[in-house]
Amino acid sequence: MKRFITNHPHFHAEEFKQVWKIAWPIILTNMLQVTVGIVDFKMVGTLGIESIAAVGMSRQVMMFIMILMIAISGGSSVLVAHAYGSKDQQKVSRTAARSIAFMSITALLIVMPTGIIFSKSILILLGAEKLVITLGNSYLQILFLGSIFSMFNFAVTGILLGVGKTKISLNLLLVVNTLNIVFNYIFIFGIGPISAMGVRGAALGTVISRSIGSFIGLWILFSPRFPIQIKLKDILTFDFPLLRKILFLGGPRSLQGIVRNFSQLFMIRVITLLPDSTRAVSAYSVAMQVRMVSSFVGLAFMNAAMSRVGQNMGAEKPEMAEKSGWLSAGMATGIMTFVALLFFIFPEAIMSFFTDDVDAIQMGKTFFMIVAISEPLMAFAFALGGALRGGGDPISPFIYSSVSDLVVVIVCGYIMAITLNLGFAGIAIGIAVSSLTRAIPTSLKFKQGKWKRNRL
Repeated sequence: MKRFITNHPHFHAEEFKQVWKIAWPIILTNMLQVTVGIVDFKMVGTLGIESIAAVGMSRQVMMFIMILMIAISGGSSVLVAHAYGSKDQQKVSRTAARSIAFMSITALLIVMPTGIIFSKSILILLGAEKLVITLGNSYLQILFLGSIFSMFNFAVTGILLGVGKTKISLNLLLVVNTLNIVFNYIFIFGIGPISAMGVRGAALGTVISRSIGSFIGLWILFSPRFPIQIKLKDILTFDFPLLRKILFLGGPRSLQGIVRNFSQLFMIRVITLLPDSTRAVSAYSVAMQVRMVSSFVGLAFMNAAMSRVGQNMGAEKPEMAEKSGWLSAGMATGIMTFVALLFFIFPEAIMSFFTDDVDAIQMGKTFFMIVAISEPLMAFAFALGGALRGGGDPISPFIYSSVSDLVVVIVCGYIMAITLNLGFAGIAIGIAVSSLTRAIPTSLKFKQGKWKRNRL
């Protein structure tokens, strides 16, 4: 097996090391994020299935409205990577500074007011029960009030990704997520003079920890110890051409996130049509939270591919850029095969960690055993999608993922779950089939190689 890999035409030992150097801190960073989510669900789960459903639905709403941060962060990562590859330090710092300004303005003028005004209405449209709406709305109001801190953390990690310094991001997120768990426990259950706040406490703990992370991130960006070193004048200078480039490169990824989150929100709406809907939503929320382990492996290599392909294209090495993409996809697939085996072998144990509800456990068990089959393909598609973005083609992966998430997941899931009366298993089948319909066109497009002629 080792001989097959090392003799493969797309294998390059040094590039393999560079991809892995970027990817492994992202994987650990994402695992930290998943761990926080899992711990949140574990703590909130002690309050009842309504609380699990409220947090699960609320997080989908939060991601749907905050999707603009993905556009700015993703676009700036690609531009920073190209500038870093061409050794243009001034452009690196200028792009980073103005990305921070754009994200701050977006948070204050768009994300925060939109979320606060419409969060309850969205929960109602999703078909949540009365108690779930009450709990979820209180959770969302706090999160949206602190949304600028979330966006700032996202901006810092995106900028560091562009220069390949993901280990710094890992250390930053380690601090933030550790504080998140500690504060969540304190505010959910109460300690000493602090009264138990339940679901609202989970939101407050998240906001406080991210505010601390924002101040640390600000120090990283200004400190001469790190490779960014932004200047205050660049933050205060509006640059419309740069913003247009950032939105062109990151916009499709942002729209992709909107499509993906819309798909997940719609699936929650479909699940509410099933018998015992609150229990089914709880099982889905837990299963999707755990499934983020596999999604984040794919996302890690997507970002690694985007960074390395961008850096190699900036250095005018298109053939090496192609090797970066294939290597990232192969590494993502290998790791995800192992994770998928764990999902397939231990689904009941995974669900039992979060709840002792027998029916919810059985629903989650069915979900994991079906979805596990498709997870390696999902990681493969994610990685090559990132490679296309790094090469200056953000449109193709957006189209393929949109068709997969909107048409395949929703239509197939609805037909299987409702029309064919397969229930919760039908939702899982729709998700599994979508991975295949995304991986095939993405790999063909990357192999075609037209992206190698792009210049940013």
